[in-house]
Amino acid sequence: MPNSDHSRNRNELKSRLEELHDQLVSASQISAADKDMLGKMVVGILQLEDVQTLTSDTADEQGFRDMLEQKSLAYEAQHPKLAFTLRQILDILSRMGI
Repeated sequence: MPNSDHSRNRNELKSRLEELHDQLVSASQISAADKDMLGKMVVGILQLEDVQTLTSDTADEQGFRDMLEQKSLAYEAQHPKLAFTLRQILDILSRMGI
């Protein structure tokens, strides 16, 4: 059932990305630059997933993962919900091979 797992992961990823977007919209203490950067990453992740060019050596994928990891650590203290959502997205991407 790999196709079923992929479909479930894809739906979960989109749900978490929507959740991240909502959290960014309502977060008042996150800089506009960070909000913009994370918003662009959401779009980039969706494009990577939609195109299904999911090779682990793609520079953009590694850049997305690194940035998500950095931001989840940076937001841990002041924005725990946002950090948790970022970690969930990283987990889903890992399960999908991204």
